[in-house]
Amino acid sequence: MDDQEFKVVSRWWQSMFLDAAVLKEKNIYPAAPTAHKAELKRCDSADDVMLSEGFRALWIALLNNGLEETLQPMSKERKTQKLEAWATVAAVLVHIKQNNGEKLAIQAGKKLNKQGESTDKSIVSELRFAKLQNTPTPDDFLKRLRRIIQQLDGKVSPTKVAVDILQWFEEHYDRQPRKADKRITVQWAMDYYRSANQKSSKSTTTN
Repeated sequence: MDDQEFKVVSRWWQSMFLDAAVLKEKNIYPAAPTAHKAELKRCDSADDVMLSEGFRALWIALLNNGLEETLQPMSKERKTQKLEAWATVAAVLVHIKQNNGEKLAIQAGKKLNKQGESTDKSIVSELRFAKLQNTPTPDDFLKRLRRIIQQLDGKVSPTKVAVDILQWFEEHYDRQPRKADKRITVQWAMDYYRSANQKSSKSTTTN
């Protein structure tokens, strides 16, 4: 995800979740209609998301900020894969309620209870996280990732989750496998277990 895409994703998410006063301070206009968020939450698949107004707003903003030029030389199949990836981004990010600045795997591995107090178990169990790592299809990936976001009580960095989703799709459709240490599943595992082995701490990042 390049800098322009990062800004678009950040502003799109903020327009749905921050109140009007905060959006005004950040020069983000207008706030997204409440219906956009509700519609996206009801979508069961990337195909459903593509027909939603909330995704349309994100997609148009991306196209207007450089994505259209990026897509031009690509094959029709590749363009469809990009569309599917970004639809999944929208479908997942709508379940993130608070940006605490953390990566998905780091937050999942933290040993905290619902009150934010230290405990002996990670927020997301090893078994559930392993299922995400071994997801076979994009539809399953969307569903499993949503469940984990909900288990995290919607507290994670939306832009960092978006980066993970886009990388997952790049690898899923890539015929030339990346080196092990570059794969998203390996990065997730390293972050998850490092977080699980550390003393719990709360992040206060808001951007």
